[in-house]
Amino acid sequence: MKYCISLLLLLWVCYGASEPSAFEKQSGATKEDLSNLQSITQNLLNLTTQIKAQQETLTQSQEGLMSLYESQHQKLQATIQQNTANTQDIENLKTEVATLKTLLQDQGKQIADLDSKMQEIHALTLKTQESILQELEKLNNTETKGTKKQSEDSQKNPIKFDKNKSAELFAQGKDFITKKQYKSAKDIMLWLKDNKYKTPEVTFYLGEIAYLQKDYHLAIKYYKASVALSDSGAYMPTLLLHTALCFKGIKDMPNYNSFLEVLIATYPQSKEAAQAKELKQ
Repeated sequence: MKYCISLLLLLWVCYGASEPSAFEKQSGATKEDLSNLQSITQNLLNLTTQIKAQQETLTQSQEGLMSLYESQHQKLQATIQQNTANTQDIENLKTEVATLKTLLQDQGKQIADLDSKMQEIHALTLKTQESILQELEKLNNTETKGTKKQSEDSQKNPIKFDKNKSAELFAQGKDFITKKQYKSAKDIMLWLKDNKYKTPEVTFYLGEIAYLQKDYHLAIKYYKASVALSDSGAYMPTLLLHTALCFKGIKDMPNYNSFLEVLIATYPQSKEAAQAKELKQ
C-alpha cells in the first residue's frame, strides 16, 4: 500500500510540473497525454497489486518456513535430550554391570571357599567312616561268648506272633524295654528279627536289651551286626555311646575312648556327643 501512495504522489508532481498553458489545454495533444497518464497510472496500480500479492505469498511462505523451522528445532532439541538421556542410561548400565561383575567375583570366591570346605568335610567323613569300620573290626577280636549266646537266643525263641501285626509288636517291644520288661521285649525283637522286620533297628534294640542287662559282650555283637546292616539310623549316636560303655564294662579302655572319639567326630551336635565329651578319659 505504501508503494501505491508513493507512485501516485510521483505522478502528481510530474503532472503538475509540466502543466500546459491555456492554449495547450485546448489542443488534442493534451488529451492524449492525459490518456497516456491514466494508462500509466492503471499499469502502476496493477503492478502494485501484483507486488502486494507476491508480498502476501512471501509472507505466508515465510510463516510456513518459520513453523517448519520451529518444528524441526523442537525435534532436534527432543533428539538431543533423548541422546542425553540415553547417554545417562548407558552410564547407569555400565555402573550396574560393574557392580554385577564385582558381585560375581565375590560369589565366585565364596563358592570356591565352600567347595574347599565341602572337600574338607568329605575327607573328614571318609576318615570318620573308616574309623568306625576299624573300630567295629576290632570287635572280631573280642570273646565269642556273645556270638554263641546270640545264636542260642535265636534258637530258643519258639514264641509265634501274627506277621500282620509286626508294626504293633515293634512298638510294644520298645515299650517293654522302657518298662524294663526285658524278657517280653526280647521275645518280640527276636521274632521280628527272624521275620526280617526292620532288621537293623530291631538288632539295635536287641543290643539295647543286652546292654541294659549288663551282658556287654552280647550287646557289642548286636551293635556290630546292626551297623553292618545300616549305619544311617537315627539311633546311631546311642549305639556308639552304648558300645563305648560296653567296652568300659569289659574294661577295654582303648576301645572305650576310641568309640567316644568317633561319636564326637561323627555326631558333634547330638546329646550323646555332649555326654561323650564329659565321659572321655
